[in-house]
Amino acid sequence: MPSLEHEMLVELLREHPELVLALLHAAVGITIDGDVEVAASPENLTAIQPPERRADLVLIVRAPGSGIATHAVVVEVQLRRDPRKRLTWPEYQAVLRARLGCPVQMVVVTLDEDTARWCAEPIEIDGLGSRIYPVVIGPSRVPVITEVERARRHPEVALLGVLAHRHDAVAFAAARALLFALDDVDEARARWYADIVLGFVEEAVRRALEAEMNPEKYEFRSEFMRRILAEGEERGEARGEARGEARGEARGEARGEARGELTALAHAVLKVLEARGLGYDDQLRVTVLACTDRVQLEDWLVRAVHVRDADELLAPT
Repeated sequence: MPSLEHEMLVELLREHPELVLALLHAAVGITIDGDVEVAASPENLTAIQPPERRADLVLIVRAPGSGIATHAVVVEVQLRRDPRKRLTWPEYQAVLRARLGCPVQMVVVTLDEDTARWCAEPIEIDGLGSRIYPVVIGPSRVPVITEVERARRHPEVALLGVLAHRHDAVAFAAARALLFALDDVDEARARWYADIVLGFVEEAVRRALEAEMNPEKYEFRSEFMRRILAEGEERGEARGEARGEARGEARGEARGEARGELTALAHAVLKVLEARGLGYDDQLRVTVLACTDRVQLEDWLVRAVHVRDADELLAPT
């Protein structure tokens, strides 16, 4: 069953197929020239015999007016290793090339660097040297946008950068730039992109972003995120995945739920400083982690977003 990450990425690329062409150019230098139209196509990539196979997304670039296909791109979102894919990817490429009679690129999008390396390995076809070379766009090839103006010009690229680097120190700056840039995006997209950012960044980064956006707990507003999360919860119940939540509750009871929340707040403060490149000494770290005053920690979290130097965090106001 596709994961939330997989469905969200496929939806993003389906809604903005031009993003694939932009990434091909920015990440690996592949440029598709000409006055072209780009359309996401739900191509059935089955040859004469079943079973039916469908890629996550197929882009067909056509010359305007003539309707002739000049290039095609098969896009697969791959979040983990799956040996079966190395059997189907060449089929996708060959069937579409035979159907359209134009060059076809196999592009794999992933948010994990180890998976990216695996996907990029050449696929042997006949044991005689014939190989397929997928173009892989992994975290290291996705641009990171931390400037609000650039995020305004390229919101989809900025969003993908947040997702690809959400575990890195730059995550807070990238997410903050995108959220501020959403003022120039239509309301439906702005809600969806904000939901994606706050749903996928690490807890510390999310807390810092929420502190700037709204002191109340953030609720997902886009219909897509609400639907996909609800579906995920239903699948989790069916598979018995609630045991992870039960273990978390048991650990919370053992430590004391309140203390766990305070610890998370303290780590969020330090995470924001790190994300902004503000170094701090051991004394500051110890002071923040030892704090048991929720109001103080929340104040530090907000100040961590704005201070010019880490030492200013603890300075009297």
